[in-house]
Amino acid sequence: MLSAEDFRQITFEDRPFFMEFQSRYPPEHSDYIFSTMVCWQHYMRYSYARNHDSVIIMTEHEGEIRFRPPMGPKDRTTLEEVIRLSREINGENSFSVVDPEMKDWLQAEFPNMEFQPQRDYFDYVYLAKDLAELSGKRYLKIRNQLNYFLKHNTYSAEEISKENIAEAREFLVKWCLQKGCVEEPLLNSERIAVQTALANFTELGLSGLIIRINGIVEAFSVFEKMSNDTAVVHFEKANFTYKGIYQAINRETAKFLVNDFKFINRETDMGIKGLRKAKEKYHPHHFVEVYHV
Repeated sequence: MLSAEDFRQITFEDRPFFMEFQSRYPPEHSDYIFSTMVCWQHYMRYSYARNHDSVIIMTEHEGEIRFRPPMGPKDRTTLEEVIRLSREINGENSFSVVDPEMKDWLQAEFPNMEFQPQRDYFDYVYLAKDLAELSGKRYLKIRNQLNYFLKHNTYSAEEISKENIAEAREFLVKWCLQKGCVEEPLLNSERIAVQTALANFTELGLSGLIIRINGIVEAFSVFEKMSNDTAVVHFEKANFTYKGIYQAINRETAKFLVNDFKFINRETDMGIKGLRKAKEKYHPHHFVEVYHV
């Protein structure tokens, strides 16, 4: 019988298991990606348990425990076990970050379940070609901002490597001071997540780009393969005193990925108004919608 004692905190040592498991059951939503769970472990405590052939994720944030529906084969027995455990811990059936495919299965098994959209955690998914080319009237404002940057700056783009990753980490410190992120809890949590990603870049199988202006790193992006047709961009940071630089790192990343991936997942906006506006301006091809049960 599944119990809270069966769950163990996700650590770097679990990567081989998750890589093999998720090669068979690719995640639909970015929050299920191993590197996401490890890098944000300080903010949202991620634990997992194995039950038969399924994997169950449990999260804890500010004392609130939530469960994800079982990953892997559709197993009603395991599903019922998680529901029972959720009742014992929370007094309610409480699933979060339920993607549409899982929602359909849950509704078929339990028609009385109620689903509430978690709009703040919808993943934004774009056609890589759209982000790389920025063609058409709908991208006119973005092209104007990018062209301003190109006109006023000479820059170079290069892959993140062991030779330059220290410079990316130094830039993160500068970015944090610029944004005052230590005083903003969510920004500070993101800083820690980015630090973790850069400190364990090779071990996590991450890739990335940096932009230099006058030889100095002024922007970077961090990304990885999510599935055969989709790459996920985890982080983009830039010195916002350079007008258009975010548009530049966004396009450089898309140009780097477009030959290998049809889609680019740029994760969620977490309910941050400015971030939502910025992501919507790039006209997502679709969302990966998620629900709370």
